[in-house]
Amino acid sequence: MSAPTDTPKASTSQKALLLAMIFIPLMAPAVFLAMTGHSNLVSAAVYGGIVALVASFYSPRLSAVLSLIAGGAAFIAVIADPYPVAGAIFMGLLSGGAALAARRGLHSPAMIVPLAISILITAPPTISGIDSPIVTGLITGAVMGGCGLWVTVVARLVLGSGAPSLPRHEHSRNVTIAYATTMALVVGVAAYMVLAVYPLDRGGWLILTLVVVLQPSTKDTIKKTLQRLGGTIVGLGIALVIALVELPAWADLLGSSILLYLALAARFVLRLPYGVYVMCLTPAILLMNAKTADAFDLATKRLEFTAAGALIAIGVAFATKVIVIEWHRRHPTPTAS
Repeated sequence: MSAPTDTPKASTSQKALLLAMIFIPLMAPAVFLAMTGHSNLVSAAVYGGIVALVASFYSPRLSAVLSLIAGGAAFIAVIADPYPVAGAIFMGLLSGGAALAARRGLHSPAMIVPLAISILITAPPTISGIDSPIVTGLITGAVMGGCGLWVTVVARLVLGSGAPSLPRHEHSRNVTIAYATTMALVVGVAAYMVLAVYPLDRGGWLILTLVVVLQPSTKDTIKKTLQRLGGTIVGLGIALVIALVELPAWADLLGSSILLYLALAARFVLRLPYGVYVMCLTPAILLMNAKTADAFDLATKRLEFTAAGALIAIGVAFATKVIVIEWHRRHPTPTAS
């Protein structure tokens, strides 16, 4: 009987090819929507696919579950838009709930759901000929959830049962609860400020930044915040150069798709620093969500809200650290005799 051999690891080029084999079907629904005149739903389709794609590197089951959650959350986000209190509570609960996944080391894929919803709740899509927010929400949710399930199936077929699994960084129960509570409060307050107190155009970028950069530890929060700021600045420069060329809509979608693929490849194939991922992702999102006429306005708003979110995140991180230190000072851990 021969001894078992280790399964050979895929090379970088093979991993890039596998990612492309999933990414092309991921973008197919978005291209179809754009071609049929439903460009307002393109972002929902792409975000749903990204949620599933990232989660598929952890497990197919997680990919399917998060796709369904994203679809339901998209429906609630659309109908909650006119109701700031409801929207703020919803965003707080959604973000806090996703943060609880840190207990099992799954907060990275889980947090992509509130990340995508932060854009939808501040700028819900409109569908030609449909005035009912409930119907619009149902369609948006179906698009996001359906595209997520579609990518889940594609990823399973492409990667097979022996799909590579990304490492999990599990956290203790106390750290997870503190992280989830902080996320729920900070994101909920930010959502209320954006939706009610100071209704801000493109205010979703502020919520999105907080969802992304707030991490279970102070060190990780500061590190990710600085990388996001640097990546955003470089990415905005790339986006503005492309916007100056004034490409047709189909070329913008193609360029956005290429940049989005490069962002995912940098993150999950080459394992480059988070800042490189943001540098590619920023122009991809801008091209996908803005026409040439308002690309400069969108770029300015993104930079402003990213900087504001970064300052808030760093302040929250240091405040949390001070609270933890003070708690341990008042309640020292007993030493073994």
